Amino acid sequence: MKKAMKAAVVAAGIAMLFGSVNMTEAAQSKAANKSTQAAAKTSAADKKAFEAAKAELSKKLAPGDLYILYVRDKALNGGEEFMNYMNMFQFKTYEDYLNQAAKLTGPTLTKPEGLPDGYKFVKGNIQPPLIKYRTQYQKEVKAEAAAKGKGVYYKKFDWKEVGEINLEFANGKDNLQMQISYSLTKDKSNGGYSYRTADEFDAETAKKHPEWVRNMLSWSDGDHVYNITTNPGNPLSKEELIKLAETAVKN
Repeated sequence: MKKAMKAAVVAAGIAMLFGSVNMTEAAQSKAANKSTQAAAKTSAADKKAFEAAKAELSKKLAPGDLYILYVRDKALNGGEEFMNYMNMFQFKTYEDYLNQAAKLTGPTLTKPEGLPDGYKFVKGNIQPPLIKYRTQYQKEVKAEAAAKGKGVYYKKFDWKEVGEINLEFANGKDNLQMQISYSLTKDKSNGGYSYRTADEFDAETAKKHPEWVRNMLSWSDGDHVYNITTNPGNPLSKEELIKLAETAVKN
């Protein structure tokens, strides 16, 4: 009889033990389900906010505007946390370009002295310094999003420093393009000029990217890289381009 009672007690204990384990597992499963449901709701809300933010930015983007959009759920943005919305300043006249360039800091381009007669301004643009300040801008957007408790958030950045400038002058079938761009490498290229003719490009590059095939004069001051390029067959020589480069940059 005593043995039977002991067996019953042990059985009851085992039952209670397994019951306790099952209850714990059930509680954990329930908590996990709630967490999954909450995450799903958050992701759905972020998706809706993300689509709305993209639509807003596409409509409100004006010349010179720079916005950075942050999204907590990177899966909504192809695995990326940030999305850039930028509308560069674009110019159809040289005078409009000069007026805008005068408002900005950093080196700018000017029509070189000695540019052969017949060359006229075709177009130009000025872009914000996104490459230089990208990391700083992204940290600001993300920090503000966290402070506001938002999974999707964008911020407008006002800029007064040149990021990139592109100008084009043309004379009939011949054209000359000039560019300033910010350099991440800080390479001064020995302080001299580097020249490459259109003929030096390999056939594969010429086939895939014919727009790259140009005569190119390049130099750097460490912070910025400068280029003057001309179309294949353009009569301007390396020496003539160097003379143009000497008066093309205004600091």
